[in-house]
Amino acid sequence: MRQNLKKIVMLVLLSSLSYVILVADTETTAENKIEQKISELKERLRQDEIPSDWFENNLNHEKFKIYHQIEKYFKEMPERKVADKKRDFEWYKKYFDVENRISKGLSFIEENKNTLELLEKKNGIHYELIVAILALESNFGSSEQRGNFYIFNTLVSQYALVPKREKFAYNQLKSLYKFSNKIKKDTFYFIGSYAGASGWAQFIPSSQISYFISFDGIAENTDIYSIEDNLASIENYLNAHRLNRNTINDSQKRYDAVYAYNHSKHYVKAVLIIYDGLREARKNSN
Repeated sequence: MRQNLKKIVMLVLLSSLSYVILVADTETTAENKIEQKISELKERLRQDEIPSDWFENNLNHEKFKIYHQIEKYFKEMPERKVADKKRDFEWYKKYFDVENRISKGLSFIEENKNTLELLEKKNGIHYELIVAILALESNFGSSEQRGNFYIFNTLVSQYALVPKREKFAYNQLKSLYKFSNKIKKDTFYFIGSYAGASGWAQFIPSSQISYFISFDGIAENTDIYSIEDNLASIENYLNAHRLNRNTINDSQKRYDAVYAYNHSKHYVKAVLIIYDGLREARKNSN
């Protein structure tokens, strides 16, 4: 009896040890794959004339880490849930508190009236549309909506762990390098979403390079956490996507410009609900 008990204990111990070894081997293999992908990424960037020192210094930065759950975050994004019919549009509206953002938008407009009127005069784009996008992207620049992900970290993580995002992550890393140099900011100044967007208007690095501007027109003053710069950049983006005083009243053109901003029909629908509510309030006040 005692001998049988000893055998059982030994089998349990051996089984546990085998499991620990298996887990350790799996983790080691996963880490090796990440290291290989990072080495590959470094070489690709070097060939595209992105300095190896820039990449290496950021990898060695105290704030650098791999977001191992990055793929899971994409599966849980609200746009994915409604697209996959796991949730409906009513859920999406409640998730973003669309109705309350209309009333909050009215207060935001009053507080930023001068800036918004100047932007509207520029190309004739209704400032309510600019505000509606800011409402959905960051709840009008709420600190709670800034995000918790360093953009460099999330792009490297996407490259290493999410094959479908590899091309995107690579191109965005190149743009991050260029834009951070352009506005003379440290790489880890850029904090935002797991998807790679930052600032109150949630521009990805390639969009920042192409469309993000300083409200005062001075490039060195560009600040992705300035409300004025974000409003100016949203206006600039919409104008670059064919919205102006000649097209702003065309509902299809408005839809297309917002869809260019975010390729989700549910996102566009929510933005336009906020826009319509704010426009109606302006008409009623005149």
